[in-house]
Amino acid sequence: MTGEIAKEYIALIPNLFGSFSELNKDSVGLTHMQNHVIEFMYMQQKALNLKNISTGLNIAKQQLTNVISDLEAGGYLVKVPDTKDKRAVLVSLTPLGREIVEKKWKKIYLKFSQNLTKLSDEERLDLQFALHKVNVLLKKMEDEV
Repeated sequence: MTGEIAKEYIALIPNLFGSFSELNKDSVGLTHMQNHVIEFMYMQQKALNLKNISTGLNIAKQQLTNVISDLEAGGYLVKVPDTKDKRAVLVSLTPLGREIVEKKWKKIYLKFSQNLTKLSDEERLDLQFALHKVNVLLKKMEDEV
């Protein structure tokens, strides 16, 4: 039974990734890495230093520095000196940075909603239940580790 569950789980990953990639296509005019940083910053809802961002995204600080500079030049992020650590800077989203993330998720939601119209009412209920159940069970597995 474990083998069959693992097989279904592994099959789910490319399906979800492919579906999400299609929904996300052309939603923002940023590189993959820039989008990753903006999303992370948005989810944190606070200013972070480069080390926090680097650790949170598992990206080398050297690689992150260029991405942050490009996002700052584009008006998506702002850097300010860290008052607690004079050697560090804090990075935060600008209103434009927040806006681009919110617009992206609205576009994804609209595309997803349009895709749902391809399903019958019963299929939509099945999908809702299946997604809910998968989320609950995966969270339970994570919590018990």
